Amino acid sequence: MDEKILDFIKNEQLLSWSMIDDSGVYTASAFYVFDEKNLSLIIASHEQTKHIQLAFKNPSVAVNIAKENKIAFLKGIQAKAEFKYANKEQEKMYFSKFSFAKFDKKARIYTLDLIWAKLTDNTLGLVEKIEFFKKSFII
Repeated sequence: MDEKILDFIKNEQLLSWSMIDDSGVYTASAFYVFDEKNLSLIIASHEQTKHIQLAFKNPSVAVNIAKENKIAFLKGIQAKAEFKYANKEQEKMYFSKFSFAKFDKKARIYTLDLIWAKLTDNTLGLVEKIEFFKKSFII
């Protein structure tokens, strides 16, 4: 994965993600920790929430991470990911950054494993787009 994409993901912590429901698309937001080794965004949520139930039905999800609200300074990631349960190491990573989540006994830790990502960077008047494809993924 390109260093510019990695740096952007590592320096943010809030994402929006979308999944499919019976009438179209449903979106939720989540704080995340980036697992660079596995190219995964680690999130927490309650298992009974609509977005988690939908992600279990169809684990192919879309992700957006954006920064700034002016077009000239816009920088962000659009991505496709696979939703799944986090492993123990990823759970530790999440609790290390967001220790308050340990006190929510209903919360579970999940990952959004990146399979495609595109960085758009409009800073400094230049528009740059960089893409990443997981080797086994074709769009």
